[in-house]
Amino acid sequence: MKVKRTAVLLILALIVLASGCLVKPPAKVTFSIDKTTVPPGGTFHIIVTVNNTGKVGLVGATLILGNDNFQIVQEPRFPPVLKVGQSTQLVWIIRAPSRPGIYTFQVSLELRDELKRTWTGFYGHFRITVSTEENVPVRLSLNVSAPKRVFGGDEIPVTVEITNEYDEEVELLKVSFVPLPGMKVLGAPTPPRVILPEESVTLRYTFKAPYAYRDGFVSVLVQYRVGTAEKSMAKSFRIQVVWQPWEATVEQLKEAYGENYAWTASGHIVDRYWEEKYNSSSAFNATTFKPATLAIIGNASSEYQAAVELYKWIKAVYNFTDNTTTLNPKELLRMETISPREAQILITAMLRSINVPARVVGLYNGVDCTAHPITEFYTGDGWYVIDFSHDFIGPLDEYLASPYFPRLYQLITTRGYRLVALKYGTGLHNHVDVTTQFTNDLEDRLMNVIMNRVKPSLRSKLDLVLNGLNEQEKLYALFLFASAPNEAELNEVLSEWSADKIQKNIKVLYEFYRDIPWRDDFTYYWRVFTGEV
Repeated sequence: MKVKRTAVLLILALIVLASGCLVKPPAKVTFSIDKTTVPPGGTFHIIVTVNNTGKVGLVGATLILGNDNFQIVQEPRFPPVLKVGQSTQLVWIIRAPSRPGIYTFQVSLELRDELKRTWTGFYGHFRITVSTEENVPVRLSLNVSAPKRVFGGDEIPVTVEITNEYDEEVELLKVSFVPLPGMKVLGAPTPPRVILPEESVTLRYTFKAPYAYRDGFVSVLVQYRVGTAEKSMAKSFRIQVVWQPWEATVEQLKEAYGENYAWTASGHIVDRYWEEKYNSSSAFNATTFKPATLAIIGNASSEYQAAVELYKWIKAVYNFTDNTTTLNPKELLRMETISPREAQILITAMLRSINVPARVVGLYNGVDCTAHPITEFYTGDGWYVIDFSHDFIGPLDEYLASPYFPRLYQLITTRGYRLVALKYGTGLHNHVDVTTQFTNDLEDRLMNVIMNRVKPSLRSKLDLVLNGLNEQEKLYALFLFASAPNEAELNEVLSEWSADKIQKNIKVLYEFYRDIPWRDDFTYYWRVFTGEV
């Protein structure tokens, strides 16, 4: 009997270890808020300090609000890896309820580590008064002045004014910013060590806007000491960065796109193999294309918005057929019916005409590189994909987490196919092999996308499910979850099914289908998984 009891305890310990719920937490976490009284619908900041005291790096943090009356307006970006011994300060902007009252709510933080484990057990408790009257006077006021709209590459002046309304001096410990992604500090003053009573201090900073579209909040965080008490306060201001490469100079384009600037070049869209196969030239003149392209994109604020307008225009104007008759972008403009392959040629030419790096990527089997062509275009946030065959336009990682990538992955890993970006040159085939761009760190990239689709309260269960699978089953499971028709259905399965049931169904499916050519649309296997088929 004692042996059986010991065995049961050992199994329970292994389950705890597998789920990542070890006894010793991997970090020291502290919570604070910058104000306890806010107007109806107003915002405040939750400031979380994470100090990695564990044994492996941390790669992500999720804040879960315990009261549905409050909403997260903007989340911070976690460092790529928070190494052991390092700390980071994260700022969440929270919107308070619109109805006045006194609210208590709990927040919890979930941390993910490099071993793909989820850690829980970090809690903060707050009491917020929502009132039309300011019940608690602000003793250290913080005002920020900055432009509301700038263009990519612009220098942004930001003025911070701190006023001490205490009747004693305030010691400034630190003034820091949480900028928008890609925003850089060009100049920063040294704050004074002490602010005397009734004294104001003006600090002037200069930032450089990224060559990318941004629309969000920049937070200023001030940490200070009054007497023996250390306090903090935050102020956020909204800023929009507009990036229109069709209005940029060559120098700006080269700085913005680096080595990918070469993909803005005019010339041919595909290589000679394509042109000989379809007996057509893909040459085009960007200058003649630009006016038509600008008329379609209107006042787009980014490469992506421009691409969306072009995509919608092509889908609305043309009838689609499977028959490819020409690779010439100028001829395609005059046609009424085109194939998805021709649509990829046309939108690539249009994007290049407005200085957006764009290229056609095809599946290459060593002989033919015309299979399953898609268009990639580059932005400050990385590559985006347009796939007319599957009505897809979005970030590359979203494409990897679409129902249309698993079949490509199977061809790459089992039959030696490659994904190649097409160039025109003296040889018949002129390619840049971009396969690793699609397959490197695939599991982590799929996991990041899926985690954003899953409710925060279910993420630890998703980890538990995946930890019970081997590497091949785990990747298959991620393809399966990514192919759920919508987030609601994915969350319903994770919520209502037991982890054991999900694991068993995945193992059975993988074992049956792993050596069979997968369907072009992986959604079919989700329907099998859920019992619809």
